[in-house]
Amino acid sequence: MELFVVILNKIEVLQKILSSFIELGVTGTTVVDCRGMLSSLKDNDVPIFGTLRAALNGTHSDEGKLLLTVMRPEQVKSARDIVDEAVGGINNPDTGIIFTIRLNYTEGLAQNN
Repeated sequence: MELFVVILNKIEVLQKILSSFIELGVTGTTVVDCRGMLSSLKDNDVPIFGTLRAALNGTHSDEGKLLLTVMRPEQVKSARDIVDEAVGGINNPDTGIIFTIRLNYTEGLAQNN
């Protein structure tokens, strides 16, 4: 099994991603509100370098979503394609990040096809 993690900055596509996951047979995604380090530093008025402060004043969204999904290894590519298409290209700025972590042990998961 794999833990498929998405840090989603483009949150307007969240429902599309979740619906497509269900069609793929991936259920049980946990969605958590999150914010990045730069947004947190901005709110705490921490002294930082000028270039970082300029980045904070840009168009970057302060709000994000963390998606955590346990899935079979053969579902990972399709799930990645779903996210990539929904955000208009995951490698574009301010869309999100995807990564997986191989799980050696899971328990308590509903059995999917």
